[in-house]
Order: sequence, then C-alpha cells, then structure tokens
Amino acid sequence: MTLPVFLAPELVARTADGTPAPSAGTALALGAEVASHAVKVRRMAVGEDLDVTDGAGLRVRGTLTAAAPDSLVLTVTAVTQEPVATPSLVLLQALAKQDRDLQAIEAATEVGVDAVIPWAAQRSIADWPAKKAGKMAAKWENTLRAAALQARRVHVPALHALVRGDRAAKGFGPGDLVLVLHEEASVPVPTALADVPEGTERIVLVVGPEGGITEAEVAAFTAAGARIVRLGPTVLRASSAGPVGLALVQTLLGRWA
Repeated sequence: MTLPVFLAPELVARTADGTPAPSAGTALALGAEVASHAVKVRRMAVGEDLDVTDGAGLRVRGTLTAAAPDSLVLTVTAVTQEPVATPSLVLLQALAKQDRDLQAIEAATEVGVDAVIPWAAQRSIADWPAKKAGKMAAKWENTLRAAALQARRVHVPALHALVRGDRAAKGFGPGDLVLVLHEEASVPVPTALADVPEGTERIVLVVGPEGGITEAEVAAFTAAGARIVRLGPTVLRASSAGPVGLALVQTLLGRWA
C-alpha cells in the first residue's frame, strides 16, 4: 500500500545546507509541522509507517516510535533519491477566473508535472497586480505542495515567475519542445510527439485563458519554434486542458503504459 507522504522542514533544511540524509536504522526527530498533521489529522500512532520528503526527490521511509501532536520520532527503514524523469514536463498556465488556474495546476501536479509557469495572457481576465503578486504566488506554491503530497509525490513542482503576453514565448531554449494547445490547430498531440528532437530536456504545454490565445501570441510562439497542436475535437476549459494534455503526454512517452 502507498504510504502517506509528509513534507518535512527538517529534511528541507538538510538539503539546503548539504547535511547528509539520515540512514536506515537511525532515529529522525520531526517537529510540529509534520506531527500536527500526522497525529491530529490522520490519527497516526506508534508502529505505523510513513514517508517524509524534502520535496526535491528525497524519500525517507520509517516507522513511528514516538508520536505526539507536537513531535514525532521516525526510525528510518529506507532512504531513496528519486530522479526527475527526462524530458521533464512543464505547464505554462494562463491565469483564469474563479480559481480555474488553481484547479489546473492542482490536477497537473497529480498527473506528474515538474514545473509550472503562471502566464498573464493578453485575454486573461484574472491578473496578479503588483501589490498582490507575492500573495498569489504563495497561493500557487501552496496548491502545488498540497497536491504533490496528496498524490504521494516526493517532487514538489517548481513554480517559476509570472510572465506576461507574448513575452512568454521568449523564455524557452533549444532543449525545450513547446506545444501550444489551440482549438484551431490541425496537428494532434500524438503526431507532434512522434518526432521529439534528440536532446529534448523539457516538454512544455501552453494553455491559454478562457478567451483563447491571441494571434500575436500564437505568432510569437511559432517564431520561437513552438508547435501549435490540438488535444481533440472538443474545447476544454482552462482548468482541464493542461491536466488532460499532460496525461496524454505521459501515456505517449510510455510512462503510464
């Protein structure tokens, strides 16, 4: 059975300062942030197993040997470092009203996205005004973190800085295969992925806002080497196009075979 996963600040700090991860057989003390959720919310007790992570691929599995609402002790049974698959998957998600953008990145995280780029497209109704940009970014980061743990992932998707308008097309390089989802495109996603250039490091899916991607934005992406593609015969919401596209990519890459 898949074990519950908790993001442990203690492991995040170890990763940041270069301290080695705990080894099997050692006792790992965990603080209130993990303990409160494990004991108060999930009602976990001594003798139960769980995983903790630094959010960057480190998975520490162990058995609870002490469990209180403000602290835990985990006897480590296994330590693994899970690499990010290559090519990694990126979602350039347009801001959308009624939290549909948050719904999109939540489901995309469950599907396996590795990084998310918020995009204030020309037709985006929602926006991140300067005085609220930090708060909105934090909201996206919290959504990505919670969705990753819910999905039992040990990689929390990276959140990149907000990009605006057709400038979104300028942030990609030769190692990126950029697929712009567009309802009027004639090339289906499977056809576009049948010819993945050698050396591709990232596959980027671009999802526009409710009003669609403008001609200027499409032109900018095309000039930057992006491929304009369609998912299928129906038009999906801003909240569902990215997750559906990512699921299709995962299948086509053989990761969900």
